[in-house]
Amino acid sequence: MVNKNSSVLIASIIVLTIMLILTMIPLGLMFYTSIKTGGTLFESVENILVADFDIGSTNSIGGPIATRQAQQAAITTEFIDDKIRSGRFLSIKADTSKGGDAVFWTRLGQDVRKFDTLEFSCRGASGGEKFFIGLEDVKGRAAEVAVDKYMPGGLKTSWQKIIIPLKDFDILKINPDLREKIAENFYIKFSPGASYAVEMDDLRFDFKKFTFNNYIDVLISGPFGRYFFNSIFITFCVVTGNMIFSSMVGYAFARKEFPFKKSIFMIVIGSLMIPTQVIMVPVFILIKNLGWLNTYWALTLPALLCPFNIFLMRQYISKLPISLEEAARIDGCSDFGIFFRVVLPLARPALAVIGINAFMGSWNTFLYPFILTNTPQMRTLPVGLALYKSLQGVDWVHLMAGSSITALPVIIVFLIFQKNIIAGLTAGATKG
Repeated sequence: MVNKNSSVLIASIIVLTIMLILTMIPLGLMFYTSIKTGGTLFESVENILVADFDIGSTNSIGGPIATRQAQQAAITTEFIDDKIRSGRFLSIKADTSKGGDAVFWTRLGQDVRKFDTLEFSCRGASGGEKFFIGLEDVKGRAAEVAVDKYMPGGLKTSWQKIIIPLKDFDILKINPDLREKIAENFYIKFSPGASYAVEMDDLRFDFKKFTFNNYIDVLISGPFGRYFFNSIFITFCVVTGNMIFSSMVGYAFARKEFPFKKSIFMIVIGSLMIPTQVIMVPVFILIKNLGWLNTYWALTLPALLCPFNIFLMRQYISKLPISLEEAARIDGCSDFGIFFRVVLPLARPALAVIGINAFMGSWNTFLYPFILTNTPQMRTLPVGLALYKSLQGVDWVHLMAGSSITALPVIIVFLIFQKNIIAGLTAGATKG
């Protein structure tokens, strides 16, 4: 018998462990994706190749490769085949001896906050060449660093890989009035007073491993903050309403006698078997005729009562000792006084179950907010996430950041009230 019980216990532990792992994998994958700088659920992007110069006057992300000069400076570029490197590289020749800057630039169009380093291969024709590396926004506001900081004495005549940390750029100069630091162009600037002959290849930016900017981007992008407020406000109203009104109805079924009590209770129980989709159209027509579309009334009033919560409170209250209520009534306490001062304090475990059920149902609901609202000001988080996906394409990192923000309150509420929830469920089970 002992061995049999031990085998059952071990099997139960194994099953629970497997279920826990299967539950945590999607959750962990969601949080992991939300802090990546790019990629999908199962793939990560390590870098972005801006230009390898194998496709001529267009870089690897579809932007132009061009030059500009000031005053009497001159600059030319040429693509040279290199059999040793199995590809082509770019040769840049600039003459600024007569004054003015000469600039080679190529389109970038990236938010540089997500990058960790900039790297490229480079060599000089005679060695010792010095120039500036820069990033500029669409208005020409730039952040730049000197290449000799990373290559003391200037370039070598052999190919060298130059790696520049993005933190060395003062990226606050780029789009100073915006949170996003979109560098429109990458450029190499040759200062006045010299002649230069530089060859470069494989210009790329390496992504950061992890970033929390995705969360901030989601919260401040468009009306997402409004979605968050709507979900909080609607959930608060629904949870409060369920804890009060469902408890009142459950108390009436448990303690009061009135005509057709059993029939009405059976109707309440029977409504649990009606799918939400069946009443979707009647609810929409009713809300429309009342003029409540795109209002908080439409999103809160239909959810203030839940048949399951009524059933739960009725079962729980019916098993509470009635002597306490009778004593309170003898002392002159009214029905409302008995309900709020005697019954509800004793039913706190059941109230916790009602609260968490109402919270999860309201916080995660998608169908009714979707069909009863059609303006961004009234959308909730689940609907907002669906729209965010459709508007931005499948931007997995930001989509998972939004999903994490949506899931976090549910996890917090459950962790805080888990003891009350378990106590309420077990009390209902042991008391019949």
